[in-house]
Amino acid sequence: MILPVRLEPDAITQPGPADALASDEAAVRAIAGVMVTELGLPLPTEFTVFVHPTTASYAEGLARAGEMPGWRAAEIAAYSVGLSQHRRVFINADVLGGRPRSTWLGLVAHELTHLAQYELSGGRRGASEQWLREGMADWVACRILERLGESSFSTERNQAILALAQDLATLEEHPVDLTELGNPGGWEARHLRSGDRLTYRLAFLLTDELISRYGFGRMVAYFRTFADSDDRPGNFERVFGLPLSAFESEAVARIRHEVVEASGTGPATPPRRRQQ
Repeated sequence: MILPVRLEPDAITQPGPADALASDEAAVRAIAGVMVTELGLPLPTEFTVFVHPTTASYAEGLARAGEMPGWRAAEIAAYSVGLSQHRRVFINADVLGGRPRSTWLGLVAHELTHLAQYELSGGRRGASEQWLREGMADWVACRILERLGESSFSTERNQAILALAQDLATLEEHPVDLTELGNPGGWEARHLRSGDRLTYRLAFLLTDELISRYGFGRMVAYFRTFADSDDRPGNFERVFGLPLSAFESEAVARIRHEVVEASGTGPATPPRRRQQ
């Protein structure tokens, strides 16, 4: 199924929960409405959502419409549920079979956030932190689900903490390295090594820590910097006011404290948050 979407700026409205459930196209428009009117994220006026019924057709779509080499398209299709390019979204509906409607809505919100990141960066992917691209997409998806009455942000965050608690041994075996997770190759390697539940939830929690400290507007400003510069560490430090290594040390300690408590393996001394 191909959903060509045209967003007329004057026609974008704030949807109610029922609007998101009427059809796939209505879901896309409802989510886009929340992103633009309530979160202030830019979306292209025209984009296309390709919904593929099988993993094989998903791989074929990535190769044809996504203009990828066939081998790379097959490789990505084997482990991913969705992928976004500038003004194009690809979704593998095969793996969504039997899952609740909220899963579909969350996936659409996640992928539309990637479209917004392209818009913020002037239509290019840029060299922005991969963990932050994915973490922001999940963060926005959780806000969208809450807005549409499908879940609550606190519930989604608690589930992320519990997921890490269940995989605490894996987290200890493979410590967080944001330099690795910042580039697409390192992110993919960690994703395949540790699993998507651990990797994406970790990115979501790290992003939530950044937004809790500095606000969502600073996140938007971060992606805008890549319209003119691919200085990944420099852009992070200029926007957030500290080196990535310092944020990693502080944020991972705070998240680990929550995870250890949730796992029931014993109390941990809560780390201090940097004074702003």
